[in-house]
Amino acid sequence: MIYYYFIAMAAALCWAVASLVSADVTRTIGGLAFNRLRLFFVSIMLITYTFYINTWNTINVDYLTIIIISGIVGIFLGDTLLFIALQKIGPRRNNILFSLAAPFTVVINIFFLNELASTISIIGCFVVFFGVVFAISYGDKKASEHRWETVEGSIYVGIILSIGAALCQAIGLVMMKPILSDGADPIASAAIRTTISCIFLSFTFFLNNEVFNTKVNLTAKIIYQSILSGFLGMALGMSLLLIALQKADAGIVATLSSTSPIMILFLLWILTKKIPSFGAWVGTIIAIFGTGLIFIY
Repeated sequence: MIYYYFIAMAAALCWAVASLVSADVTRTIGGLAFNRLRLFFVSIMLITYTFYINTWNTINVDYLTIIIISGIVGIFLGDTLLFIALQKIGPRRNNILFSLAAPFTVVINIFFLNELASTISIIGCFVVFFGVVFAISYGDKKASEHRWETVEGSIYVGIILSIGAALCQAIGLVMMKPILSDGADPIASAAIRTTISCIFLSFTFFLNNEVFNTKVNLTAKIIYQSILSGFLGMALGMSLLLIALQKADAGIVATLSSTSPIMILFLLWILTKKIPSFGAWVGTIIAIFGTGLIFIY
């Protein structure tokens, strides 16, 4: 079981790096336009790999409705809200708010799947979440001078969008748990979820509205960043998450995967050359302690 928890944390690392890769390009071409381009490349990656490993036969026809709805909620809506929020409030704030997906998942998991973790593990989930919030909230104030910390438009709109993305992620995750436990291949499932989301999102290309339009002409750099972000965040990160979800408790998996804000804190330290504050270190230690409680489970 612990092996799958490490996989969930690997997914968090993938999302942390992908978020930083995506931060500038979302503001260059727009969050929705970026997600549309990103999903196109990710769909190709996942479909190709699924054919390579030949796991389409694990997807029962009865699973398709759930997979499609999960994709629409978790990726089409969730990722679109996430990247528009990233465009507005930057990667650090966006990831701390998106970590609300963990407690959302724990609650939804209890009510809809009746899947209860041990008391220690539940406490660990909330300790991890508290540590994440503490670490990011008390990050180095000097970092606010960096371009990734600037706010584009209303910060309140960005907050609402990011919380909405977390809720969509949680719903989509819990929906997938039963069919993954029943034997559906995580990669094939991810390919279907991503492709159906890409199809839905492609229709926005024809809508004549500033929100849906690409701000600038696409360049080789933008396409490269979109492919890299898509590979790390979706093709690799989401696949790792679904693999962990297949064998481990959904709430714990969501909690461990929500540690990406702490990882972003370290990455920002490396990239901006600014050491995080004492409060950030305290939050990190709290989160590590919470992770330890989960591993006791």
